[in-house]
Amino acid sequence: MRIKEFIMKANNIGRINQAVTVLRHFIDLSARLLPFLDEINHKSKPSISELCDREAIIEIYEQYDFDSDTSTMLMDSPILSLIKNTFDKLVDKKNADQELRAFNSELKRLQKNWMVIDAN
Repeated sequence: MRIKEFIMKANNIGRINQAVTVLRHFIDLSARLLPFLDEINHKSKPSISELCDREAIIEIYEQYDFDSDTSTMLMDSPILSLIKNTFDKLVDKKNADQELRAFNSELKRLQKNWMVIDAN
């Protein structure tokens, strides 16, 4: 085989970098929205504004096409699966403490990796 066959083209590298950037943004957004959704769920009498926020958050996630393999392939991480599992529990207003802990633990691991990558 020729070496040319093993070299990734620049435009493919650019697309992968863009996909990683979008994924990182979604993960960062989830780090803010999932705990907020959990907080709203725990309120005995959420305000109308909070209920509207809850519906808006649910709409954001329902528009996202979850493919857990994406984060596994791009980041060697099950983070999208963790986000989806957490979201599903929160939508059903079930206790998601364990899922939130698992998500936060994986998020911290990824953030450490990102700091190293961003420093280079």
